[in-house]
Amino acid sequence: MTYRISRRTAISIAGVLAVGSLGLTGCGSSDAAESDGPVTVAALDGQQISLPAAGKPTAVFFFSVGCGECVNGVRFLGEAVTIADENGNEASFLAVDMDPRESEETIEGFMEYVGAEHVPAAIDEGAAVSQRFKVAALSTLIVVDADGQVTFRATDPDAETITAELAKAGA
Repeated sequence: MTYRISRRTAISIAGVLAVGSLGLTGCGSSDAAESDGPVTVAALDGQQISLPAAGKPTAVFFFSVGCGECVNGVRFLGEAVTIADENGNEASFLAVDMDPRESEETIEGFMEYVGAEHVPAAIDEGAAVSQRFKVAALSTLIVVDADGQVTFRATDPDAETITAELAKAGA
């Protein structure tokens, strides 16, 4: 199965990124104090996930189903979950879909396709997560420590790098 990004999806993502860039440059109506606080998202399974997570670091990968480069990034995130579980690391994981037009069913199918169905996934409604952590590009992974600080940022790091950076952040 191949996922391709449609023109409509590309325009939607561009719009989300434009809104996010307004918040980053201070030209929007976002409150600076809010940008440093926690953000809570609803995972597709209904679970409420707060970033930062209580007492543990979190690896967050930003993707879109239509992003070909994102396939490996989500796959590596899924592998990192397995490695962390095997090693007894206390860490959280979240895959964040940046395209609010993608359906839950499409995202769940994508997560299964790349072998990461065990990773919590959420849709970044209103670009709350990407704005909070200043993420403006698909295929970005960040590690957020228990205090809400980004300690690592990269494009498509492998599973070993993700787990090593989680360990540095306190996992």
